[in-house]
Parts: sequence; structure tokens; C-alpha cells
Amino acid sequence: MVISAAYRFTLACLCALAMPHAGHAQTPAEFYRGKTLSLIIPNAPGGSFDLYARLTANHLGRFIPGNPSIVAQNMPGAAGMQAANYLTNIAPKDGTVLSVLVPNITLAQILGVQSIGYDTRRFNWIGRIIATTATLFTWHTSGTQTLADLKAKETMIASTGALSQANIVSTMLNGVVGTRIKLIRGYRGSGEAALGVERGEADGTLMPWEFLKSAHADWVHDKKISIVTRFVRRPIPERPDVPSVYDLAETPEQANVLRLFLGADEMGHPIAMPPDVPRDRVEAVRNALAAMVRDPEFRNDAKRRQLDLLPGRHDELEKTVAEAFAASAAEIEIARRFFKQ
Repeated sequence: MVISAAYRFTLACLCALAMPHAGHAQTPAEFYRGKTLSLIIPNAPGGSFDLYARLTANHLGRFIPGNPSIVAQNMPGAAGMQAANYLTNIAPKDGTVLSVLVPNITLAQILGVQSIGYDTRRFNWIGRIIATTATLFTWHTSGTQTLADLKAKETMIASTGALSQANIVSTMLNGVVGTRIKLIRGYRGSGEAALGVERGEADGTLMPWEFLKSAHADWVHDKKISIVTRFVRRPIPERPDVPSVYDLAETPEQANVLRLFLGADEMGHPIAMPPDVPRDRVEAVRNALAAMVRDPEFRNDAKRRQLDLLPGRHDELEKTVAEAFAASAAEIEIARRFFKQ
């Protein structure tokens, strides 16, 4: 049968109408226009994750091509691991779901915590708008005032319990770099632990700088406390004199074990998309977050909510994850021993 040129032309037109996107991949703007995105929060309402996630949800859509709306949804469970598992195994891989993730998910994966169904190396990291800066402070009457004193003198540190950061990190530092920290356990919260320091029950305790400078501004201003060390490599902008606990590491092995435990503070409140999301959509959302954190309206809203900002790019998060996975089997075994205590 001979098909006329006119018939072929008509058939081609009909096929084009039936498949309007054939040969034309949607741009991010075309895909996101009219969409509603989900921003998953890995714990219950009211905490810092919730506050920062909702701040992000209120602004990020303005900077994503197509200006989608964003709805924040709480998904607490398994100390934040449920959200990470959801992002990997259930969430659509089309770019309509983002999640804030708890920062210790990489450590949990490396140490083989049960019920993990994700791989942090496969997440599409977007960036962060805040990273906490854990510090160790001591009262002005304490014999421990410097980083070197932690190895030279017994230092009593107030702790809220066996799974608290103060307990796990202090135990790790004693075993890995030779500090002489003695834990005073049983405080019901970080606020009570800080008051225990003020009452002379302990030399000091751990607390994020962002909280310490606001909740106990008088202690800082009146020099009632000494900020002995920070648990991140980046300096504290307001206090560049405070040394990093990484300075106690005398070997690369010791430094790597410290990174396994302390990388969570470098991650902050990281935002990610699932694996296998189309690359152009990932890049569009990354660029949107980078633009949002520079936006005056966003920054004024954060200031109004009394939320500090410490933005970070996706490649910073990727580097932190990669460094954790670079630890040797021997280093991981050391970390596993202290993580169990």
C-alpha cells in the first residue's frame, strides 16, 4: 500500500497531539509549576528541626523555578531514622519530596545500627540553613580553663544520661585522646546541667554555642564561664579564640575517630532529596536554597523568629559524609566500642 505524503503529514500531526511531550523533556519550571512539595521533618513539632524546617517551607518555593508551594510534615520515629528510610524507600523520586535529616544518620549507618534502610552516600544533598556548634564550658572557679587542662586535670562534666552527647563524647575523648573527664550523671536536661555547673556540682557541661549565648548571655558577657573548646573544625565567628577539640588529636587515626563522632555538628540540620531524582531538578532546588539564604526577606523572618543562620552548601555535606566513610575498620571498631557505652 502506498501512503501519500498528505496522509503521512496528517498522521504525524495526530501523533504529535497525542504525545505532546515526545522529544521534549520538561524543564524544572514546567515540572514544578502548580506542584505542592513535601518537606519532611524527622521529629515531633516544637523542636529546632521543626522551627527551621517550617521557616524553610515558608520561603523556599519562591526560589524554585515554577514557584511550587511547600508543605512541612512531621515524621518522628526511630530517632530520626524513619524519615531517612522513607526518603530512600517510599518517597517519590521525582523531586516533589525533600527532608531535613538528623545529622547522626551517617554515624548510625557506619556503626551498623539496626533497621537502617538507607545509604547516606546516595542522598541528593541540597544544603543546610543551620549547623549547631557544640561547646564545652566550665565555671570561672574551675581548675579547667583551657583545652590542655582537659588532659592534665580531672574535669567533672554534668551529663543528662547514658545516651546524651556529653556522655558519649566525653567517654570517647577519654579513650581516644586521653582527656580526664569524669561524668556527673542524672541531670534531667541541659538547663538543669548548666545550673548544676553554676551551683558548683560540676566543672562544666556541653551546650550549643547558639543556645549558650542567648540563654546564658550574662555568663558569657560577665566572664563567669570559660569556653574551653568547640566540637567542630570551623571557628565560632564571635569567638575565634576558642580552640577546636580536634587539636587534641595526635594521630590521623585519632582525628578520624573524632570525625565519626563529631561530624553530626558539621552536618547541622541537613536537607536532602531521595536518590535517583532527575539531576536538573536537584540542581534547581540546590540553587533555590542558596538564593533563599541570601534573601533579605528570609533573613528578616529568621531574625524575627530569633533563629540563627549558618548556611552550608551541598558539597560541604557530601565532604563530611565522605570523610566519615573514609575511616578504617580499626577506627570504626574503636568508635563502635564507645558508641555502645
